[in-house]
Amino acid sequence: MSEQPSHPLWEPFLRHLRSEQRLAARTVAAYLHDLTSFMEFWQKYKGVALTMAQLTTLRPVDMRAYLAHAHREKKARATLQRQMAALRSWFHFLESNGQLPHNPAKWVSTPKLGLRLPRAPSEEDTVRLLESPPPVDSEAPPADWVQARDRAILELLYGSGLRVSELCQLNRLDLNLNSREARVVGKGEKERIVPLGRASVQAIAHYLQQRDLALPAAAVNEPLFIGVRQGNGDNRLNPRQVQRLLQQRRRWLALPEKITPHALRHAFATHLLQAGADLRAIQEMLGHASLATTQRYTHLDQARLMRVYDDAHPRAKKTD
Repeated sequence: MSEQPSHPLWEPFLRHLRSEQRLAARTVAAYLHDLTSFMEFWQKYKGVALTMAQLTTLRPVDMRAYLAHAHREKKARATLQRQMAALRSWFHFLESNGQLPHNPAKWVSTPKLGLRLPRAPSEEDTVRLLESPPPVDSEAPPADWVQARDRAILELLYGSGLRVSELCQLNRLDLNLNSREARVVGKGEKERIVPLGRASVQAIAHYLQQRDLALPAAAVNEPLFIGVRQGNGDNRLNPRQVQRLLQQRRRWLALPEKITPHALRHAFATHLLQAGADLRAIQEMLGHASLATTQRYTHLDQARLMRVYDDAHPRAKKTD
């Protein structure tokens, strides 16, 4: 997403998002992008640049005109919802500070989104991904510590349901292998404690042992997962490198394309739910702010049960 120009109309709002809401930089950039889109629309709609005086005269009909304009440009429903949510938040901020008499977008409805179910790989595919040997490169086989690192990454993504960004930000001191816990910093800089499965603990301990034997000792609180190239800086592995690692292994094993780092997070939640885990516990482990987000997995499990029923029950396909 390209950087958008700043503007005095919304700069206090963006500062509020950064300092008080503590939103991530990418999230703030998304807000800025959506506010800029509205500014560009207003310039075309009214033929003049948007000012604070004009903001105070905005009405719901103006918001509907904006939605109609976006619809003509064939923007996706999810985009429309996000843009209207950004405008509502901005107007609410201005209203709370006494700069707007009312929020013109508060009661303007946006198109409903269809239910998007998470795409979770099966237990069989997940186990095969985790337990199969890594791709073999006869010319440049990976070092033992790299193979151990990759196994630990996969075990942790599936075993604790981490976002790939959360995994990459882990430091060694964030983990307590004895108590099988990890301190994770998620969206909005919110911290949570996640459990570590026994397979994850074993894989991480083996990786750190191999890594410490192969590489010079570093700072106590060094990044947990590092790249192969040693140089200046902490050499922390980034999300794109983890995605490439998973893509390479998926292709090597001829697994479905839907197996991505985030799909392993979905698999973590789905397989826990299928095994009878409490929904609130899953919400806490995933770091979801809303239970409604976690409830998507109940729909996914229900869809699986319906497929089983349709395939197996003798009365499932009976017609009159």
